[in-house]
Order: sequence, then C-alpha cells, then structure tokens
Amino acid sequence: MITRLTDMQLEQIRGVIFDLDGTLAHSNPDFKGLRAALGIGSGTDILEHIHSLETTMAKMQALEIVHDYELESSRQASWIEGAQALIAFLKMRQLPLAILTRNMPEAAKITIEKLGIDIPLVLTRYDAEPKPHPQGIHLICEQWQLNPADILYVGDYLFDLQTAQNAGSRCALYCPEEVPDYAQAADLLVSCYHSLIKAWPK
Repeated sequence: MITRLTDMQLEQIRGVIFDLDGTLAHSNPDFKGLRAALGIGSGTDILEHIHSLETTMAKMQALEIVHDYELESSRQASWIEGAQALIAFLKMRQLPLAILTRNMPEAAKITIEKLGIDIPLVLTRYDAEPKPHPQGIHLICEQWQLNPADILYVGDYLFDLQTAQNAGSRCALYCPEEVPDYAQAADLLVSCYHSLIKAWPK
C-alpha cells in the first residue's frame, strides 16, 4: 500500500531518482558488522567518521574495510519485490530515471550488472557529495533540464528523505515493514511497489 503524507500528486512527477541498496536491491552491507569493525556506534555516520580520522593511513584502512563490506554485499544482491516492475512501468511512461547512491562505483556496478538494472544514469558518492547533500539530485536535474520540485526521489532511509528535502524534491520512502519515526517528513510511504504502480494515474 501507499500512504500520502502531503498533497503531492503523482501526475506532477516528471522524473524519478532511486536509491540503490535497500530500495531497488537487497544489497545493503552488514552495517552492524561494519560499524563493529570500524569501532563506532550504531548512530554514527560511517563516511563522516572516516572523514574525521586524523591520519591518511587511518582513513585508508577504514575505507578498505568499508569497500570490502560493500563489495561483498553487492555480490549477493537480489531484486526487491516489485522494483523491476516499477522501473518497467516508469520507462513505459517515458519518465527519465536515475540512481543516486552512497555506495562506491565498483560495488554499485556489481549490483546493477548482476541484476540487469536498466538505468544508465548512476551517481555514486564519488560523483557527487554524499547524501544527504543535494548535489547529486541537482546534477541529475541539470542533465534532465528539470526542476528538482518535479522529481520524485525513492529511498529507504533517513539520508534519502533528507537529500530530497535539501534538494527541494519530493520523496517516496520505501518501508515494507516497520515505519520509522522520521517517515512523517516524506511525501509518500510505500510498503509495496506494486501498490505504487496501481496508484500512479494512467
């Protein structure tokens, strides 16, 4: 099902940007294990932690750990239920599609190629400032020559919602199970992509 939290109408949407891990693909790293390996708590932003490290060697060692976790999870990626059908539906409606991920390019490439995700425009954390910075959405909108307000960003986590807000875009939060506390700031809550397809005006 979908739950509307604002008056945003789907017929107003002129382009869709997806998060990758946890949104299109079951490919999220083992964040609990990763944070344990880095020696940080559950509430700590991994990339900010690495940026805060004092020496180049420490940063390189931490990034190597992160890369190993990202690559391993990407090798085991599988489709999230309904995501493939949603992409096909949006393509049929001739809406431009893109992926904006916090992942590194190599891991994103593995996931996309493994699943055959047919979305050629992909920005990673090395192509734009990492989410929740809005630069990625702005770069995609520039390429599409669209206003960020006409874009729907689909993600599964707080950073995705914040990225859309910071860019001035709409946000659909994918939450198939428990609805998180921050979900109230989204425009749509999506528990099933098939329901989102049905809700889209024909």
